[in-house]
Amino acid sequence: MSTDSLFRPFSLKSLNIKNRIVMAPMTRSFSPDGVPGENVAAYYRKRAEGEVGLILSEGTVIDRVSSSNDANIPHFYGAESLAGWQNVINEVHAGGGKMGPQIWHMGVMNNHHSGWVPSQPFEGPSGLNNPDLKNGVAMTEKDIEDTIIAYGKAAADAKRLGFDTVEIHGAHGYLIDQFFWEGTNQTHRWLGW
Repeated sequence: MSTDSLFRPFSLKSLNIKNRIVMAPMTRSFSPDGVPGENVAAYYRKRAEGEVGLILSEGTVIDRVSSSNDANIPHFYGAESLAGWQNVINEVHAGGGKMGPQIWHMGVMNNHHSGWVPSQPFEGPSGLNNPDLKNGVAMTEKDIEDTIIAYGKAAADAKRLGFDTVEIHGAHGYLIDQFFWEGTNQTHRWLGW
């Protein structure tokens, strides 16, 4: 079996990458108060210089107060955090790479091992982060609408900053995924499904 195809360019609409090697998102928790610093920019630039075709950032949270259970997860909103991401994408492009932020909302989570919790309760479809543990509140229709808007704003900011693509995280038990699981979305019981 040949691996030659990994090293051929790939194009899809406006995304053109030099090879098919994609760096998967990996949570790093290196952004105190949600702000990616010079160390984050250097980390991603090094990967670009290493000939990764497309870098997907670690998870970055949207503009919802309780979208993360870790104070060191980078935000993808707010002037200071977006300035940090501007530096990251500039460094990645200078290193010859392409990049997209992974944007997410963690939904209802366990409390972080550090003891840090957001200033508002975690939010999700039911307030449950598994069928037996309530550790948050159920989102209202307005909360859901505002969350959709926050995802859109993060994607628009990524485009404005010059990122090459965006990945929306919708799996692994985070918010979007919580709406698909009976144990965390019990709305169907109230609706008679």
